[in-house]
Amino acid sequence: MDNINIIISREDVFDDDIPNIGKEKLKNVNWVTLPTIDFRKIYSKEVKESLEKIINLYYHYCIFLSSNSVHLFFEIANDQKKLTETLHALSKIKTVVIGPKTKETLKKYGIDSEEACSHRNNNYSVVNIKNFLYELDLENKNRLDLLRILIPRSAQSIKSNNFININFKSIELNQVFFYDICEKKDVSNSSEWKKLNELSKYSDKTFLIFTSPSTVRSFFNIIYQLLPQYSNSKSEMDVIHDLKVHKVISIGPMTSRALIEKKIDHIESPVHTVKGTLEAVFELV
Repeated sequence: MDNINIIISREDVFDDDIPNIGKEKLKNVNWVTLPTIDFRKIYSKEVKESLEKIINLYYHYCIFLSSNSVHLFFEIANDQKKLTETLHALSKIKTVVIGPKTKETLKKYGIDSEEACSHRNNNYSVVNIKNFLYELDLENKNRLDLLRILIPRSAQSIKSNNFININFKSIELNQVFFYDICEKKDVSNSSEWKKLNELSKYSDKTFLIFTSPSTVRSFFNIIYQLLPQYSNSKSEMDVIHDLKVHKVISIGPMTSRALIEKKIDHIESPVHTVKGTLEAVFELV
């Protein structure tokens, strides 16, 4: 395998994200892991009420859409001095996750969960959460009382067009904003962003992976602010061209939508995980 550059719009790539392609091939990879986003916890009245509802076993289900949402959820519960009560309550209700990474994160808190797509496919996206809810709604159409479901969410879910706007017959769905995602600040001294600026000088093939709609937006905002040669007079596709990116890889449908809005040619990973995006890259080299 020739030397390649893999740029990914997140700060870390973990060992279990790396496909099993052999150590020799991995030696040929130059990784650029870009800090693009930060998370801000939200301490709203709605968040506090949701925690109280969980503790009082109001909800029948709690659905988590990412590992980050799990960590932030429990951090907020801890900040509110309700962590022990929340953990105890969650052990008594049904907990559903978007995929294996989130399941593993919940397990570290002592909570067992079910993958929403475990009986369908490996495409871990909000699409499968919607399908899970559709099926649950159909199965419970004759219930006398509503199934009450909480999804702790990012406030960016509306901007990213993945807020679930569906009227269910047997489900009361509460999507509560527990956190917001904002552009990473103070990256001027980031060694990874400096490395990105050097890549176009070399002839190695470069692949750019986006892991969420928020990282798409933040990546280009940071590029325009940090690197003078990529001024706002250049389109996002011009930036991709100037960086000599061979292929842009999207982690899933919502991220693809954000790229389409910016008119960026891309390939969507068949499996909507970081590991899936990397497998897609290695199939192209």
